[in-house]
Amino acid sequence: MSVELWPLYGKQTGMKTDAQQASSMQDSATPGSKRVCFADLVGLKLEFVKTITPCSSEDNLTALADVVSAWKRTHYDINGNVSLGPRTKRLMPCFSPPSKSDGFMKRVFDQNVCLENIACENFVVTGIIRVTNLSYTKEVTVRCTLDDWDTYRDIWADFMSSCSNGKTDKFSFRISVPSDFELHRYMRFAIRYKVLNQEFWDNNNTKNYHVQCL
Repeated sequence: MSVELWPLYGKQTGMKTDAQQASSMQDSATPGSKRVCFADLVGLKLEFVKTITPCSSEDNLTALADVVSAWKRTHYDINGNVSLGPRTKRLMPCFSPPSKSDGFMKRVFDQNVCLENIACENFVVTGIIRVTNLSYTKEVTVRCTLDDWDTYRDIWADFMSSCSNGKTDKFSFRISVPSDFELHRYMRFAIRYKVLNQEFWDNNNTKNYHVQCL
């Protein structure tokens, strides 16, 4: 389909220039009304033409390559391996919970005291201790060290009244480890049970219990 454009002639001065034609169209508009006039329809040139290139254009591929390169710099280490950012430190017991062993209760009665369970979260170590009920009055403490016994402190364990079965009692303890504790170092501890003027120890068969910072 073809369209022929015919020149417009004025009544007095013959053919109008482009600017005059545009002005005439504006003057003929009804007062108070709005009229849209496209420049190319009246023979004027468009002021600016923007060409949209496909996503696969060279400029866009270059920009994408820059983004990927920046991501690699922040997510890969010097050896080219994926890096997940700063690693969060945590505490990890270096032993299995004694209560999981088949001879746990025998160990309790042989030693009169034994660690039962332990948990580590946010640099806090919590645990349950089982002791034989030799007397109503008893003391249970946890002796721990952060510097391989150069120094130590004793933490009192709390009696768990709802967990007594008549023959044994349970105590709970909580140890807070400094958040700046260095990687690969150990917090060591042993358990002391004092009753009837006697002391009984659970030191994990002379090896002590170890919790490591990883």
